[in-house]
Amino acid sequence: MKILVVGPLDADSFADNVQDTLLRLGHEVRTTGPARPRFKNRRLSNAVAILGERLSAQDALLQKHLVRAADEFGPDVVLTMDRTVQKPVLQQMTRHGARAALWFPDAVSNMGRHDLFLAGYDRIFLKNPTLVRQLSVLQGLPVSYLPEAGNPAWHVPQGDYGTREVIVLAGNVHPTRAVLLDRLVRAGLPLEIYGPSLAPWLDFPALRAVHQGRSVTRLEKSRVFRSARVVLNNLHPAEFSGVNCRVFEAAGAGSAILTEERAGFAEAFRIGEELLTFETFDELVEVAGELLRDPSRGRPVADAAAARAARDHTYDRRLVQLLDELWSV
Repeated sequence: MKILVVGPLDADSFADNVQDTLLRLGHEVRTTGPARPRFKNRRLSNAVAILGERLSAQDALLQKHLVRAADEFGPDVVLTMDRTVQKPVLQQMTRHGARAALWFPDAVSNMGRHDLFLAGYDRIFLKNPTLVRQLSVLQGLPVSYLPEAGNPAWHVPQGDYGTREVIVLAGNVHPTRAVLLDRLVRAGLPLEIYGPSLAPWLDFPALRAVHQGRSVTRLEKSRVFRSARVVLNNLHPAEFSGVNCRVFEAAGAGSAILTEERAGFAEAFRIGEELLTFETFDELVEVAGELLRDPSRGRPVADAAAARAARDHTYDRRLVQLLDELWSV
C-alpha cells in the first residue's frame, strides 16, 4: 500500500515512528514533514503558526507542498499526525480516491480551534477514550480510540535495570510540571530532566541545575530509561484521560514507571505489576524512595512492563488496526 505520512520528522517523533513502522510492515511510504513549513528562525516559524490559526486561506497556500507530494506519489492513504492540514488541502490530496486519517497525539488543549473535526477525514484516531465516547455518541463524528505505542526497533531494554539511583523525566517542562519537579528537588530526590531547555520565563533555578541540556531519542532514550531506578511520568493538566506516548516508550525500554493516575492506564497495564501510580505528592515521594533504595522493588515491574509493551503496545499492532479500520469505513 502507498501511504503518505504528514507530520514533523524529528528523530523519534510520532511521525518518525509511524513511517519507520510502515516501512517495516512492507508499505511504500513517502513523508512530507509538517503541514506548515518550518524555518530556521524559530520566531518566524512561531509567527507563521499563530497566523495560520487565524488565516485559513493563507495557511492553505503554505501547505501546497502537501498537494504536490500527493500528486507525485499517488497514495492509497494519506495519514497525518499534524492536525493543521487545511480542509481544501486535504480535499486536493485525496481527490484521486485516497483514504485520509488523522492520528492525533496531543492533549485536547493542543487542538487549536478544533477545525480538525471539520476537515473531512474518513477517520480520526484519538488517544483519549473519554473524548472518543463523547464525540461519537453525541456528534456522530468518525472517531476511534487508538493509543500511542512504542517502537520495537528503538524502545527496547538496553542493559541492566536500575544501575543508576536516579529519577528520570523526559519531555517539555510546562508550568505545572515545573512546580511538581521543583518540589521533588527540594524534597531531596535525585532528578534528571531530558528534553528542550526550560523556557526563559520559568524561574526555577533548581530545575536548570538538574536539566541535562539535551533530549534523548531512540536507543539512547531506552538506555537512559532502563538504567534509571525510576522513570517519572507527569501528565499535562489537559490529559484528563488516556495514556501518553512516554509511558509506552518507557515500558518498552523496561523501566519502573511511576505515573499519575488517569483513566485508561488500567486498561493498558496491570497497575502494581507492570506500572506504578500515585495520586498525591506524599505518595509519589514514598514510592519513588522505595524504588531508589531497593532495585529489587522495581526490577520485576520493569521487566513485566517490557514484556507487556512488546506484546500489546507496539506501533506495528496499532498501525495494522488503524489501516484495517480505515479501509472498513
